[in-house]
Amino acid sequence: MKFLNKASQLGVPYVLDNEIHRYIVITNKLSILISGFTLIMFLGGLAFFGPLLSVKLSLCFAIFFLVPLALNQGGHYNASRWMVAIIISVSSVITSVFDKFEFTRLEELQYVIFRVTLLCSSVLPFIVFRLEEKRFWISAVIVNLTALILFDPIHNYFQVGYYQLGFTGPNYYFLNVIFIASFAILNGSTYFLKISFENSENKNQDLIKALSLQQNEVLKANALINQQRELLEKENFNLNNELVAKNNQLVQTNEELIQHNNDLQQFSYTVSHNLRGPVASLLGLMILADKSTLTEQNKTLFEHLQKSVATLDTTIKDLSNIIDIRNAISKIKQRVKVKEELDQILLLLQKNIDDNRVEFEISLQETDLYSVRPMINSILYNLISNAIKYRSEERKPLIQIRSFRTSAGICFQIQDNGIGIDLIKYKEKIFGLYKRFHTHVDGKGLGLFLVKLQTESLGGKVDIESTPGVGSKISIIIPNATNPDHQIIMDKEWGKLYYDAFVNTTFVIWKRALHVSEFKEFFQRCVEFNNSHHCPNWIAEIKKGTKADDDNEEYNLARLAFANEMKRTALKRLAYVISKENEPADFELYQKQLIEFYQGRIKFFKTIEDALQWILTESAKEKATELSLLK
Repeated sequence: MKFLNKASQLGVPYVLDNEIHRYIVITNKLSILISGFTLIMFLGGLAFFGPLLSVKLSLCFAIFFLVPLALNQGGHYNASRWMVAIIISVSSVITSVFDKFEFTRLEELQYVIFRVTLLCSSVLPFIVFRLEEKRFWISAVIVNLTALILFDPIHNYFQVGYYQLGFTGPNYYFLNVIFIASFAILNGSTYFLKISFENSENKNQDLIKALSLQQNEVLKANALINQQRELLEKENFNLNNELVAKNNQLVQTNEELIQHNNDLQQFSYTVSHNLRGPVASLLGLMILADKSTLTEQNKTLFEHLQKSVATLDTTIKDLSNIIDIRNAISKIKQRVKVKEELDQILLLLQKNIDDNRVEFEISLQETDLYSVRPMINSILYNLISNAIKYRSEERKPLIQIRSFRTSAGICFQIQDNGIGIDLIKYKEKIFGLYKRFHTHVDGKGLGLFLVKLQTESLGGKVDIESTPGVGSKISIIIPNATNPDHQIIMDKEWGKLYYDAFVNTTFVIWKRALHVSEFKEFFQRCVEFNNSHHCPNWIAEIKKGTKADDDNEEYNLARLAFANEMKRTALKRLAYVISKENEPADFELYQKQLIEFYQGRIKFFKTIEDALQWILTESAKEKATELSLLK
C-alpha cells in the first residue's frame, strides 16, 4: 500500500495546477492497476496454455504498461495520460492477432472477448482528461474507435480473420454494429456524466473560493473581535467596579425608599382613618350646637364652618376609598355576570334615567368574566352615571353599552351623545384626582379618576375619545383573571382557606386539630370572606379530627358562634369531608346535630371529589328551577 501511494505521486511536484495533480495520480494508479492485472493474466495463461507467444507478449505488455509512470516522473504528464487512454485498445488488438497464430484449436469467443476489452477501455480518455483538453481526449477516443472498427480488417490482413480460419457464422460481422453502437452509447453517457461532474466540480471550486474569501474575512474579523474583546474585558473590569459601587448606592437608596414608602403609607392610613374620628366628632358637635344662641354674623361663620367640615369629611372618605382600591389588587376574583351587574346599576339609576328620558342601546357579545366584581360594578356605575350627568340638553340622551372580546381581555365601551370634553385642552388632566371640566352640574371630579385607578388595579387599561358638543366614548379593557380556581385567602400550617371561582365554592382545609386561638383566627377570616363575597357553596375537609387539643368551654362557644355566623349568611350547601380513619368516636351524634342545625344544607362525604360533584349537581338543579320559573 505504501508503494502504491508513493508510486501514485510520481510527477506531481512538476505540475502547479492542483486539478492536474488529481489526473496524474489517477494515471499512475491506472498504469499500476493495468500492469498488475496483465501480469496476473500472464501467470494464468502460462499455467493453462504454457509459454505461447501471446502469453509471452502479455508479460511484455505488463512491463510496458508502467511506462506512463516514467513519463510522469519525467514531467511528460500529457503523454503519459494519452498513453494510458489508448494503451489497452492497442495492446488488445495486437494480443488478439498473436493469440490466433499458435492456437491449434480456436473458439469463436476469442473474437468477442478482445472486443469487450476494447469496449471497456474506451472510457479511459474521460477518466484521465478534462473536457477542456479536447485534442487529447478526442484523439484518444478516435484511436479506441479505430481499433474497434479495424478489428476484423487487421485480423484479415494477418490471415487470422474469422472466416479465414474456418468459422462459418453468417452474422459474425453484425458484431461490429453491436459493439460500435455500444461504444457510442458508453462514450456518450460517459461524456454527459463528465459534463455534469465537471460543472458540479466548477461550482464547488467557486464555492470553495468564496468560502476561502469569507474565511479570510472571518479570520480578520476574529482578530478584530479578539482585539475588541481585550478592550471590552478591561472596560468590563472598570464597569464592574463602578457597578458594585452603584449597586451599593442603589441598595441604600432602595432601603430609604422602602422606609419612605412605609412612612407615606402609614401617613395615608393616619390621614384617612385616624382623622375620621375627630372629624365625625366635630360634625356631631356641630349638629348638637344651639344655633339660636349665635349672632347673625356667627351664624354665617358657623354655616361656612359646617360646609368646610363636611368637605373635609368627604375628602377623607375619598382618600380612604382610593387607598383601599390601591391595596385591593389581590382581591378575590369571582365570576362576574355583566348583564346582572348592568341590570343592578340601571335599577339604582332608574330615577335619573326616567327623569332625563335616557335611552340605552346594549349589545353584550361577552357577558361573563372572572375579575373583582365590586370593582367592575364601580367602573360601570361611574361611567354610566357620568354619561347621564353630562348629557346634552339639545338632544335626547342616548347611551350605547357594548362588550366584546379582544386579545388583551374583555372590552367595555360606554358611548354617549352628551356635551363631550375638549381632549386637546384637558387630555393630560382627564383622569386626575378632583379634576372637573364642567361646572354646570354637581360633581367632585372623582369618577374618572376611580375608573382609571380601578381598571389599572385589575391589570387593564382605559382609553377615551371625545368631541365637544358631540359626545364621548370610553373604552375599558379588563383582562380575564388567570387561575381563578385556587385563590388563597389564608394558608397556615394548621389550616388553609381558598376560593374556586369556576365552581363558586370556598374550600376550608383543616390540616390538624386547632387550638382555640387558631380556630378564632380561622373563623374570623371565613366570616370576613363570606360577608364580602356571599359564597353559597362551602367544602370543609377535616384532616385529623374535629376536636381542639385544648377542648373547653371557650372553644365550644367559638365553634357555636362560627356555625351561627355561617348559617345566617348566603350559605346554601356545605359539604363536610372526612375520611373514615379521621372520624371521632361520637361522629354519628355530631353528624346528626349538624344536619339538624343547618336544616338539610349540609352533607357528609369521604372525598372532596364527591363533595364537589354534589355541589355542581345541586347548583345545576337550582339554576334549572330558576329558569323554569322565569318562563
